Amino acid sequence: MLHQMRAVAATGAEAQAEVTRRAAALSSSGFLGLHASDTVADACAAWLAQVRVRARAGALSFSTYESYEQTTRLLLVPRCGGITLGALTVGRCDRIIQAAFTEKSLSAARRVRAVLGLVCGYAVRDDAIPFNPVRDVQRLPMPEKKTSVLAPVQIAAVRELMEHWRESGGAGPRPNYRALIDGMDIMLGTSARIGECIGLRRCDVDMTTSPPTLLIDGTITQTRELGVRRKNAPKRTRQRRRIALPGMAAAAVRRRLALAESGAEALLFPTAKGTPMSVSNYERLLRSFLDDNGDALIAVGVEPEEYSTHIYRRTVATLIERAAGITLASRLLGHANEQITRASYVVTAEQVDPLTVDILDEILGC
Repeated sequence: MLHQMRAVAATGAEAQAEVTRRAAALSSSGFLGLHASDTVADACAAWLAQVRVRARAGALSFSTYESYEQTTRLLLVPRCGGITLGALTVGRCDRIIQAAFTEKSLSAARRVRAVLGLVCGYAVRDDAIPFNPVRDVQRLPMPEKKTSVLAPVQIAAVRELMEHWRESGGAGPRPNYRALIDGMDIMLGTSARIGECIGLRRCDVDMTTSPPTLLIDGTITQTRELGVRRKNAPKRTRQRRRIALPGMAAAAVRRRLALAESGAEALLFPTAKGTPMSVSNYERLLRSFLDDNGDALIAVGVEPEEYSTHIYRRTVATLIERAAGITLASRLLGHANEQITRASYVVTAEQVDPLTVDILDEILGC
């Protein structure tokens, strides 16, 4: 097939070189590649097409692709989509990111920085720009670390409130309080994330051992393209692990097994139709409980605004770290790096170990 090609440049030689380059690209991949004169919006479109291919191939999750696409569409392109790649200096990138911080939020600014950095990295690999300007922008502040954890007495109080939630009846059926309680007990006993918890199947638990064990081997994901489905791997594949169940978690698993269908692949937290429960539906159920019991929770020292399924994982990490050290806590949570556990999950105790008194008295004397 013949293609008529033309190019405009400052000189005839440059125009001829451009036509040659385009012909070579057309004869191979068909994509002419990015140029410094292309806009950020052009680069985003080309980069997202590549990311989508990787998602289809299983190299990354569709939820990651959709997160990138949403950040690009809602935050990045409206702010700088018309800027050419060649005009993306370090200073301009910094101003784009700082504007997102000022006008939106720290979270939005962090997403803009991450995606803009990936897009510029793609442009560097395509020889459109010589270096990635996002690498040298100023650091954004770290998000404030959450420090709320549940004490045993608070866990008991929350469980009591859940058991009696809308017990007296009213309009419509009673909410699925049992799923809230069982999910809480399993997450507190295993450090599982909410998606990993509601993605458990009959074949993932072994109640014949002493103590019983549970395999974290999948999670529930939800995307616009694929809907709600169980992914046969945790959030990270390397986080696959088998965990011994403490008493309260084992009791919750037994209750879920009694309600589950008979097949090995039967979910422990299915919907009424037997399909996977979505994370958003579980969290919506939890928010409804918090709205109805706000005053009672505050009375036992629990702030409803800080309460989410993430508080269970943070509570487990803190309790295990204080009792047995950061290594075991990190292993339980499935982290590859103990610094992740300490920085994001473990809440440092206010009281320093009184052992320091004996050490200092022995060394310094008095």
